[in-house]
Amino acid sequence: MSQSIRERREELERKIFFHPHATLSCNSKGRLSPEPPDPVRTIFEQDSQRILYSLSFRRMRHKTQVFLLPENDHISTRMEHALYVASISMTVARALGLNTDLVNAIALGHDLGHAPFGHEGEKALNTAAKEYGLRFEHELHSLRTVDYLAKLIGKEKAGLNLSFEVRDGIVSHYGETAEPLVEPDLGKKPENLYQTKRGEDKPSTLEGCVVRVVDRIAYLGRDLEDAGRAHLIKEDDIPGIVKDTLGKTNGKIIGTLVEDMIEGNQKHPQAVGFSKKINQAVRALYEFNYERVYLNPRVKRYSENAHRILKLLFTRLYEHLTVIQEMEVPKPGVFTQLDYFVRYTECEQDAAPAQVVMDFISGMTDNYAVRCFEELYIPRGIR
Repeated sequence: MSQSIRERREELERKIFFHPHATLSCNSKGRLSPEPPDPVRTIFEQDSQRILYSLSFRRMRHKTQVFLLPENDHISTRMEHALYVASISMTVARALGLNTDLVNAIALGHDLGHAPFGHEGEKALNTAAKEYGLRFEHELHSLRTVDYLAKLIGKEKAGLNLSFEVRDGIVSHYGETAEPLVEPDLGKKPENLYQTKRGEDKPSTLEGCVVRVVDRIAYLGRDLEDAGRAHLIKEDDIPGIVKDTLGKTNGKIIGTLVEDMIEGNQKHPQAVGFSKKINQAVRALYEFNYERVYLNPRVKRYSENAHRILKLLFTRLYEHLTVIQEMEVPKPGVFTQLDYFVRYTECEQDAAPAQVVMDFISGMTDNYAVRCFEELYIPRGIR
């Protein structure tokens, strides 16, 4: 019996992915729900495309990274960040002989569950959710998104049914630590993914570790670049250790970090990360960005607004779901944001009210969150 195209490709992987710790598609631990394999695509390539064509991925183009609702079209968005992580991760994976389809899928999906308004939105949503006994961490919520919330056009049922390796890489991608090297946890089990501890639990594959480290590479230099474009900093403000060790531009910083990461793995094949000298410069850049960019008064002013908006949205939507028994009958062809919310709740009948509200808000783009807030809280005259 002749091999399928996918089987021939899986056979080819054994020659292409030459790293001793590379993850072969044929060795995947499988999907959340078993399904027949695709005749052409490998399991990780199929996962990449499910993420890429999902509605959740589309919405990331209107979710900002650091600068809320920017009027400058050249400021980075959440979608661009995901594409940058995918591009850089695949460069590293190719150089090391790792599975490029796997790193691409993890990178594209790693922020699918992010809240509107960047990390400040994440903090705001977590604060609001705590009052109802929940917590919001975008890594865990990205896993929930791909498992239960993300939809493909033409599919009635939500959820992308991804492989364990991709789901694990997504939920374990937190890289805001000073760890110089990240080594995979080979003993992880699929049933334990929702118990993942942020910053502590490592990905189960070396490809997942690559994405975890590259996440830092992709945003540190770009945030610096965006801050310069927004006139928050000047080139002379950048610390000397950063300029001398990493470079002054995003492109130079990425190049330096990628080279160091690849060379380091040749010395430590079981892990990925940075050398001591480079890691010190990376920490200096992170601390500089945190102090001069993320805590900049101009940025913080908008962040405070984001906190108020998401807090009030959570309160109003939860109230509507649990207290208000009757809705005003909508006019034909006219739908309010509450009408859309009620339609959404019908898709999550098994979830608790606070969970439904958290899911709905986390899926909002920045502009949609503002639009909902305006409709629900800003009075308008009778028409």
